[in-house]
Amino acid sequence: MIWESGLAYRVRLGDGLKTGIFLDQRENRRRVRELAPGKRVLNLFAYTCGFTVAAAAGRATRTTSVDASRGALAWGAENLEQNGLSGEHHTFVDEDVFSWLKLANKRGDRYDLVVLDPPSYATTKTSRFSAANDLPDLAARALGIVAPGGRMLACTNHRGIPSGKFRKQMHEAGRLAKRTLVQIKDLPEPPDFPSPPGADPDLKSVLITVE
Repeated sequence: MIWESGLAYRVRLGDGLKTGIFLDQRENRRRVRELAPGKRVLNLFAYTCGFTVAAAAGRATRTTSVDASRGALAWGAENLEQNGLSGEHHTFVDEDVFSWLKLANKRGDRYDLVVLDPPSYATTKTSRFSAANDLPDLAARALGIVAPGGRMLACTNHRGIPSGKFRKQMHEAGRLAKRTLVQIKDLPEPPDFPSPPGADPDLKSVLITVE
């Protein structure tokens, strides 16, 4: 168990890359907690639901966590329980994110804050995903269910996507989704995971505000 900003997260340190938490997202979890009060929050590729815990602690009215791994979501539910944040207003969906987003757009779902932190590469039953090429389409689907005036926190740690390209991908996503993006705000890299001088940061994060 580790503690971050007063919240407990169950971890498995020493278990390779599957420790249960991405430490470089600490500042983004703080941002989500600050933005969450009174909001409907959607956490895509939720893994063990670190962003969901932060949103719940920030008094989100409801959260939806989507991930293809039922085990990871169960871990996330335990994280919520550990912090005394469990409740019927927190929903866990063990489905393929790409397919779920397609149906969510058809249903007309709307969320005030969407967190999109996809893997660099993914293989589903019906398709293959590469952030370098396919991120605009994925981000467009996510933008499609952002409520008017809502926001999307989008991240990538793909080393082949420099900051400039990432911004262009988000602009393209807005065009594909036919949504007006009021602002795409670059967020600073994590202070405890600094990039070498002159190098692009590994973690690129932007906060997008939709008209």
